Amino acid sequence: MDEFTLIKQLESLKSVKADSNWASLSKQSIISKEFEKPSFSIFSYLKQPKLAPVYASLIVLFTFTPFIFAQDALPGERLYTFKKIGETVKYAIQGDESAAQIEQVETRLNELSRITEQTQNQGHKLAAGIKETKQALTKATKQIAKAPEAQKAELVGKIVAQITAIEKKTNAAIMDSDEEYQELFKFFVENEIKEIEEKTLSEEQLKLLNQAKELFNNEDYSEALEMIYQIQPNN
Repeated sequence: MDEFTLIKQLESLKSVKADSNWASLSKQSIISKEFEKPSFSIFSYLKQPKLAPVYASLIVLFTFTPFIFAQDALPGERLYTFKKIGETVKYAIQGDESAAQIEQVETRLNELSRITEQTQNQGHKLAAGIKETKQALTKATKQIAKAPEAQKAELVGKIVAQITAIEKKTNAAIMDSDEEYQELFKFFVENEIKEIEEKTLSEEQLKLLNQAKELFNNEDYSEALEMIYQIQPNN
């Protein structure tokens, strides 16, 4: 077939029209087909294995951040619960229950001292702090009683001195009625009286000492301690 003839035949195709029935059926067939729509799902994206390290980091961050910020929390504050949980875990790891309970008393007393230096919401925090301190004292008293006399005297002296200072500063009673840790006060005052008796005293100091002994015998340890603090024996 020569070139001229081929061109003429191609031109003749312009006049060819599609069958109307075929066109209609083809149109319906195309319309009826369901095409898969591209879609984006946040959940399918988050399931990608490559994001596992990110998730692990976020879990660690959200788990431990409250405990980090709770280190300086005080009783009555929102993060204080996290601080107590952190202490429980810490002492469980250490495994020394006696040392843990004594350390908790010191921690609670330090918290009370910090509260006395604040002005904002002090009343609420002080009440919460005294409650926490009493609970810690109740647990620690039995452990302190088991300690050797020298260590016991040192521990009790430190605890009572802190409590007395806080009570004077806040006019709040910490060791006022609970018999369990009144034994701490008793032991401390008794030791103080014994030490003072070995010193050279003036008549006024002897008078104060006798008053302290009388108060001690009446189990008024707080007032007896006040009398002792007024005595300054000569070396």
